[in-house]
Amino acid sequence: MGWVGQSAMKCLNNRNMRIVTTLVLSWTAASVYAEGAALRFAYIPVSASHGAQEAMVVKSGSWLRQRNLSHGAILIEHPQGTLLYDTGLGREVDQQYEENSAWAKALFGYTQVTPVADQFEAQGFDYRQLKAIIPSHLHWDHASGLVDFPGVPVWTQPEELEAAKKGRPPAYLRSQIDDPRINWVKLTLDLKPFLGFSRSKDIFGDGRVVLVDLAGHTRGQTGLYLSLSSGQNYLFIGDATWTQKGVEDNMPRPGFVQWLVGVDADPEGALNQVAALHKLQQQYPRLTIVPAHDEFTAARLPHYPEFAE
Repeated sequence: MGWVGQSAMKCLNNRNMRIVTTLVLSWTAASVYAEGAALRFAYIPVSASHGAQEAMVVKSGSWLRQRNLSHGAILIEHPQGTLLYDTGLGREVDQQYEENSAWAKALFGYTQVTPVADQFEAQGFDYRQLKAIIPSHLHWDHASGLVDFPGVPVWTQPEELEAAKKGRPPAYLRSQIDDPRINWVKLTLDLKPFLGFSRSKDIFGDGRVVLVDLAGHTRGQTGLYLSLSSGQNYLFIGDATWTQKGVEDNMPRPGFVQWLVGVDADPEGALNQVAALHKLQQQYPRLTIVPAHDEFTAARLPHYPEFAE
């Protein structure tokens, strides 16, 4: 059984047996594909927030510690296609952001914007090579750059797009959602458990790039699992929590943030997702869980145009 010992397997219940089997199969797939068919990814840093005390972004955070949360995207290159997960802030973010009220502009301020589209252009990468863009969800800071890639299929769960079309600032900005340049494509997850999540989609059928349902923060938030040929495994979780500390401490965002801006569409569901991620991290410490905005976690990822594979 490799890294999972026989005695440990006997102690697991049926649900955890499925999780272990999934992980073992995906890590086995990575070794099978190690020769000549590399999967690789890069983190693309786009911007940073103006900053806030850590206690304002995670319930167990310190009032004495300053956090400057990051915005970014993930570029995935697989032998069968290239994907972009999230976009961060795009070329038109300043105009889009005008929909917000003065207090929202102050609360969610950003700086140092270098859009993904500009970074692609600087590296000579033609965005039309993208098989699809997969937003973790459609809040303004994840969907802003969609308009920079006209015609590229944008995969999103129907409930997420429906919520975005009905949504209001500061969470959703209509200028980002209603733009005719966006090529919306319905994303349907399969009723196949993966890592303990009830629905998933194995994009290329080899267990190396798998989407999972992370509904809670939004109605259709989608996580991304990557299994690299090196044996490294990553789970990108969007805004299930803003920080790695939330996963480690099993702590949600502070209650006053939910009261102030209603940041989670389903607060109970969001709380359950944090608990599930905390348990997953304890069970599989080799799995790197990556919140979308944790600047410290982002700093440890390969930065575009450098890749990990």
